Amino acid sequence: MLAITLMAAGLLVQAAAGTPVDWRTQFESGKQAYAKHDYAEATARLNAAAEAAAAVKDGETGLLDTLRFLAGVYRETGDYAQAERVLDIAARHCGAADPNGIRLAAILEELTVVQRAQGHGDVALATIGKAIQIRESHTDVSRADLARDLTTASALLYKAGEAEKAIAGFERALKEWDAVLPGDPQALPAMEALATAYRDRSQYLEAEPLVLRALRLREAASGPESAEVIAAVDSLAYIEFGLKKFPEAEVLFRRLLALWEANGGPDHPMTALTHDKMAEFFAFQQRYGEAEKSARQALAVRTKLHLASLNQTGRMFLMEAKLAEAEELYQRAVQIGDLAQAPDDVLDPVLRVYAKILRELKRDSEADALELRVKNAILRRADKEGRRPSPVKLPAQ
Repeated sequence: MLAITLMAAGLLVQAAAGTPVDWRTQFESGKQAYAKHDYAEATARLNAAAEAAAAVKDGETGLLDTLRFLAGVYRETGDYAQAERVLDIAARHCGAADPNGIRLAAILEELTVVQRAQGHGDVALATIGKAIQIRESHTDVSRADLARDLTTASALLYKAGEAEKAIAGFERALKEWDAVLPGDPQALPAMEALATAYRDRSQYLEAEPLVLRALRLREAASGPESAEVIAAVDSLAYIEFGLKKFPEAEVLFRRLLALWEANGGPDHPMTALTHDKMAEFFAFQQRYGEAEKSARQALAVRTKLHLASLNQTGRMFLMEAKLAEAEELYQRAVQIGDLAQAPDDVLDPVLRVYAKILRELKRDSEADALELRVKNAILRRADKEGRRPSPVKLPAQ
């Protein structure tokens, strides 16, 4: 019956007539092919291993191991539907042998992942619910597995709009983590999801200790300057601001800005967004001078990014010989730069290309004006850097 099910799902590869197939040999060959990233060969070998294991008396362990590995290969290649079919077969076979076995819970957990990846939230929630029921009935096994499944179920509930149930689930998951693995980074998904749920409901007092814990765990795991801590610093700054703990929030906002500049660069879009957040933070306290400075810094970053994008688009127009479209785009780019008071180094590339376009269009007086702007910008930069040569004095007549 199982072999018929496997064949109906298109999972089996028929061996040559009269040639016995050892499932272990095929399984090892499939794993070796996978290690070489030869996914077609891996799936062929693993299909053959599944067929052979299904035909062997007492081959249940080999069959389940093969199917789970095969599902993993399908999942890695993005074929979630095929992975789901394989795991569904494994779950039905395992459930028939032991409907309350821990091994079935593990397969259901894997099945939830591929169902969730396909956007089948309701189905995934039902599947992980079965896994949780099985794990709850086994008091002698790892509670970490139960905590992980509770986190998954709660995340699905939260996405489905069941906030109250999700929060209760996250709280329970975190209690399980704290009981078996206190201070372990594996608790971070439940911890951060619960903090986010509290923060979204403006329950800042409940969210604050959770985000502090999450930040410490991430600092310990990745280092205080790592990009991995950015989300926690951002969230904690928001919470401290909400609690009107202004000194603490300011330290965090400045740290957030430094983290984005270090990890993404001073011109990263999130750097501009952080300046916006700081402008709002300062304005709330009527520190308008600092608020204005932050707002201008955000504008400067966005202007630089916008002009760079327009310049790239304009170059594409020129490659396509769309001179009229390019001229219009560069004219707009110069206007944007002037309105935003963009610095010379930001406007320079735009002015140079626009001047060449105007030359092509025989608009020489306009081109002359742009080239003069470029020349004056170069002289200003030289003066600033102390590189401008002194004028040569002519000998007296």
